[in-house]
Amino acid sequence: MTFPKPTLGFVGAGKVGHTLARLWYQRGYRVRAVYSLTDTSALALAAQVGATVAESPLGVMRTADLTLLTVPDGAITEVISAILLEMKEGEFTSGEMKAVVHTSGALEAAVLSGLSDRGMMVGSFHPAFPFADVETAVAGLPGSTFGMQADSDGLRVWLEALVAVLDGYIMAIPPGGKAAYHSAFVFASNYVVTLYAVAERLLVSLGAGRAAADHALNTLLAGTVENVRRQGIPVALTGPLVRGDAQTIQAHLDALGDIDDDLLDLYRQLARLSLPMLAARQLDTTFVEHVLNREDHHAADHS
Repeated sequence: MTFPKPTLGFVGAGKVGHTLARLWYQRGYRVRAVYSLTDTSALALAAQVGATVAESPLGVMRTADLTLLTVPDGAITEVISAILLEMKEGEFTSGEMKAVVHTSGALEAAVLSGLSDRGMMVGSFHPAFPFADVETAVAGLPGSTFGMQADSDGLRVWLEALVAVLDGYIMAIPPGGKAAYHSAFVFASNYVVTLYAVAERLLVSLGAGRAAADHALNTLLAGTVENVRRQGIPVALTGPLVRGDAQTIQAHLDALGDIDDDLLDLYRQLARLSLPMLAARQLDTTFVEHVLNREDHHAADHS
């Protein structure tokens, strides 16, 4: 069975909506309608992709084959409730292909079950990319991975084609797996920024200028990312753990204990989470565990 190329609609005209609509419009998809609580955002996006501005989310669904809910996670259930309240009985049960997906990383496709009950195909379709600003995202998102849940073959074909024109990759997420899936990206993206901020604070506290600290950290981080890309896990791991340098690790623990107990605890926990990578490289972890356990006993004795 063949599935015709869908027309698109967007509910939400923020960074995600602007980025996806522009990219797919550039690659030959027709964007039929846009809706946003902010009229200026909807008008701006509609003008860029040749779409009309709908008066409601349901107006977008009536116009487009595939509607993407590119709104904040907390607004999705509110949008669905408004759609169901306005929708006429039997409106989407005529046999025509109509679908709605949300772009939340953490929410399940099942939050759209009310629409599924009304004859819509539903799913979730999360672009795994940091949307800092629209222009950067438009340039950088092609080639990214999309986490997908789809309740039908037709919707799956549509979504796979949308990813293919962006030279991207599909990651199928089983039911109940979205929160764990999204937490993986929080570790890999959001908390990398947190760890960067910790490192920057430590260097600045020693008298380094912020520009000098950032230059050192940016160079180091870029090299680390390239090592991960080229060599993968666990080979990309470097540092005192890999070298078996117990003396340096103890010095780190002593210094952090004088600065901030939270940083000391964080360092220890990250070291423990690194142990499986050492074991995978057939490196002895006894010395690390000895140092970490000694620190735990020391902390308990002074609690």
